[in-house]
Amino acid sequence: MIVVHIISTLNIGGAENVVVQLANKQVEYCKVAIVTLRRTTNDKNYMARLHSEIEHIELDWKSKYSLNQLWQLNKLINKMAPDVIHVHLHNPFYYVFALSSFKRKIKYIHTVHSSFDNWRKVLAIIHKLRFLNNSILHVTLSPTISKSIQKEFPKLRITTVANGIQSHIPHREKEEIKYFWNGFDISPREGFRFLAIGNISGNKNYRLLALSFKALAKEYPEVMCIQVGSPTDKALTQELKEINASNVFLAGPISNAADLLTEADALVISSVQEGMPIVALEAMSMGVPIITTPAGGMPDIVNTATGLIANDFEVTSFKSTLTKFIQLSQNKKRALGTSARRLFKEKYDITIAEEHYKIHYELE
Repeated sequence: MIVVHIISTLNIGGAENVVVQLANKQVEYCKVAIVTLRRTTNDKNYMARLHSEIEHIELDWKSKYSLNQLWQLNKLINKMAPDVIHVHLHNPFYYVFALSSFKRKIKYIHTVHSSFDNWRKVLAIIHKLRFLNNSILHVTLSPTISKSIQKEFPKLRITTVANGIQSHIPHREKEEIKYFWNGFDISPREGFRFLAIGNISGNKNYRLLALSFKALAKEYPEVMCIQVGSPTDKALTQELKEINASNVFLAGPISNAADLLTEADALVISSVQEGMPIVALEAMSMGVPIITTPAGGMPDIVNTATGLIANDFEVTSFKSTLTKFIQLSQNKKRALGTSARRLFKEKYDITIAEEHYKIHYELE
């Protein structure tokens, strides 16, 4: 079997991480190639993690869409003669949908790596154009997202394969991680240390996080939350600074940020849109509970045994959920972490995801 993954780049990102890990497992039993449409940056990428037997073809396209690029990709696919094309993210999907309309002998898999809201417009177009071709199997990361798509676009082919990764092994020494946590105004205290990982953007909803922790500070002055990620939305970053929550620290981008979870009591996800974020799986693999909003697929991976979910996206609700966690005994917090690690091994290890994809690749 020849499997070709098509994605924009192999720069740092959740989908990119999964593609590399999945391909590394698949190369054990079939020929695998990864085609990237754009240039992968020289640093902050997953190239070093790619198995040596996986062929990587970089097309280095500068513009977004053109017929010439479609023709170039078509010639490449003819040469590679794959049995399966597995496409990831928006930009590559449009090209693959076009290819699937006239290359009918190839099996097409499309993974929806983010929330349904992010894909609603694209899937609406595909739903209308299904008379051209409806052969693509759309794979979501959670049952909740699958149900949303099936309800709105019932004619599309939909299934669910839970996201999967390898257990996160910290790259940093324990003392270095402790030094990081000790470098802020509030001294880390067991049971009160929260970490948020993700670039500052609207989807991550850090305004909710900042306002909630600011309200918490009055009752629990020892609580601290460190946010790690690039300030991609400058206006939102400025708003967070103006909120001026004394217990929220914007640490900026940090490589291998999941390492910092080893000294955190919980991962905090305040998003309004999510699929099944890699950072959540990394936290679970390390035995770290998750405090989250009910965004996207989060209710499918976090339950009362592994963390806490806010009722909605309001400050009152999110603050109440954080307070509930703070008030738990240390034994109960550790029990949440133990359950999270167990659930990861049972459902979210990369080997399990790879086995499910293999079934879909081979079905006729």
